[in-house]
Amino acid sequence: MFKQSLTALAVASLSLSAVAQEPNIEPGMWETTSTVSLNIPNMPEGSMPPQTQTESNCITPEDIRDGEAFLSDNEECEVADKDISADGMSFTMTCPSPDGSSMTMNADMSFDGDTMTGTVDGQMDSAMGSMTMSVEISGKRTGDC
Repeated sequence: MFKQSLTALAVASLSLSAVAQEPNIEPGMWETTSTVSLNIPNMPEGSMPPQTQTESNCITPEDIRDGEAFLSDNEECEVADKDISADGMSFTMTCPSPDGSSMTMNADMSFDGDTMTGTVDGQMDSAMGSMTMSVEISGKRTGDC
């Protein structure tokens, strides 16, 4: 579920059907790193250490123009309250899980041409109880595609 939510987050990060301003993102090869930390009540501290994932993607001018930079398709999550500008973006995303619960995430991203940073805070109520998720995201352009 958490890996799926992280993937969904990456999918929704720039999945915008109506982009008011083109984001300040340089086309090219990008490396993004996400570190996910979970807080699960009644679990000993440190039993779920943060998980870090790094991936590389080619971001084209068309991806940026169409609001598709850093994205994959994900039809399971619903994105709301999208606000995008040249320098950043914020949104709320809700993703269902197989057990019938859902996770709601609030994201804030900043763009600076050849770098990007962001944070995501998530809340999930499940059979195990209420859980929170915190994600720190950073990315940098590493060269041409």
